[in-house]
Amino acid sequence: MKQLLISYCLAVLVSVFVFPEPLNAQRTVVKRSKVVRKRAYVRPVRARRVAHYRYRALPRWGRTVRTVGAGAIGIRFGGIGYRFHNGIWYRPKGKRFIVARAPFGARVGMLPVGHLKLAVGPNTYFYYYGTYYSQTIDSKEYQVVEAPIGAEVDALPEGYTIVKINDKAYYKFEDAYYEPQIDSANTERYVVVASPIAN
Repeated sequence: MKQLLISYCLAVLVSVFVFPEPLNAQRTVVKRSKVVRKRAYVRPVRARRVAHYRYRALPRWGRTVRTVGAGAIGIRFGGIGYRFHNGIWYRPKGKRFIVARAPFGARVGMLPVGHLKLAVGPNTYFYYYGTYYSQTIDSKEYQVVEAPIGAEVDALPEGYTIVKINDKAYYKFEDAYYEPQIDSANTERYVVVASPIAN
């Protein structure tokens, strides 16, 4: 028995010094692998067009400014001295001016550059920067009118709010509600609708 034990110890020592690898088999072997670099597929994402995109360079509705640009026309209406410049209406606010809604009934002799001509039923309207005009019968002037139901425009001034009524989104600008619709060219348009809030 003693001789068997000695033989076993010798066999273990021989295996440790002569064949070290099997005893160290528990050592982690890191294999080199090829790094495969996959080409990233970048899908172009079209940014959602905001309703005021067309007027993005113009001042925000409700903004206060120190002065109105040179060439502004002074229009007195309802006891208030408005300024009309490049299709934008300004109302005095202390020593400054605020970008404001055009007063209904006020008249201008010339429409702003870039206005839209709209046919709503048998009537023709002109639109620019949230303001609607109709040509007066007795003169060549254009009178500010309320937003006609059914008018379809391509942009709203910045300053609108998006409201959700009965799970449907509307753009509310001043007192008018606009329903967004996609036209045949896949462009969003804004159609004046009757107030969706029940009276």
